[in-house]
Amino acid sequence: YPRREEFFRGELRNLFALAREERLDLATLKGSYAGAMGFGQFMPSSYRNFARDGDGDGRRDLLGSTRDAFASVANYFVGHGWKAGQPVFVPAVADAGAAAFVPGDFVARYSLAELAARGYRPAQSGAPNLPATLLTLEGVNGPEYWIGYPNFYVITRYNRSPLYAMAVHQLAQEIAAGASAAP
Repeated sequence: YPRREEFFRGELRNLFALAREERLDLATLKGSYAGAMGFGQFMPSSYRNFARDGDGDGRRDLLGSTRDAFASVANYFVGHGWKAGQPVFVPAVADAGAAAFVPGDFVARYSLAELAARGYRPAQSGAPNLPATLLTLEGVNGPEYWIGYPNFYVITRYNRSPLYAMAVHQLAQEIAAGASAAP
């Protein structure tokens, strides 16, 4: 894949170093076609830079330990700017006649006032006045608008798909709601 040749060469170098550091058998490793491996589907460079020992056994095992995987994904998020307690998304509404607005990337660089000037506002009052961006998704009943905050951008560093980021956010919301409803 010529366009990403340097990236994949670097990942191969990181894989050899990772195998040496973590005492992994290269002949038994399994991963995606691109080289992502383990529960968190980390590329070798991310494994080396962000993996953590979440179960306290002295190893960073993303291939066999879910606790290590969770700790490592959390560490990856923190390393890319995750702020605990800050939102990922809030629903938004478009003013009648608002021109389509599709930012060129997912960086939260607009104020809520700038988004409002373009015709997009939080659906409910009290949305945090943090740097934001706009995400438009096709919903069952037409376009859905979402204001994405810096934590949304962090999720897209893990996986570039905005649909993935939304799914992660919504799943986390459901898990949190279920946990708070548990007796």
